[in-house]
Amino acid sequence: MRPRRRALTALYACAALLAGCSSAGPARTSAWFAPASVAMMMQGNTSAYSLLGAGVAYLAYDPLAPNWEIIEQPLGEGHFAMQLRQRSINSGGDGEARQVVARRANLLMRDGGYSGYRLLRLEESVESTRPFAQRVAEAEIRLQRSATFPEF
Repeated sequence: MRPRRRALTALYACAALLAGCSSAGPARTSAWFAPASVAMMMQGNTSAYSLLGAGVAYLAYDPLAPNWEIIEQPLGEGHFAMQLRQRSINSGGDGEARQVVARRANLLMRDGGYSGYRLLRLEESVESTRPFAQRVAEAEIRLQRSATFPEF
């Protein structure tokens, strides 16, 4: 009796799946371009070159990429030097080097079991490189243990 029950259960499951597929409506397809942009191109409002240029500009700008590259070098127990380099093509963020250093110092502090940090040096400048100028910063921090509770 059990094999018959299993066969009926499998048959009902297949019937339910097939019924679900027939009532789902038209299948959606994924495309590189939105349908509106394709329609505009077909009507002559937008050329393929302008769409290609927009795609290249998006890839060059890459809004999801991090704005700063951090190179970190340990100088001793709880003593770190950081070199920060902002990406060449950006939209703002000129005064955020101090915030980036503070976030990285807080992360090092928490991961290392320290209670605080001291910013020893922070220098910001602009390197005139070709084709774009690039903002850079150098920082030096010292992580500190708690004086009141040394075990923390």
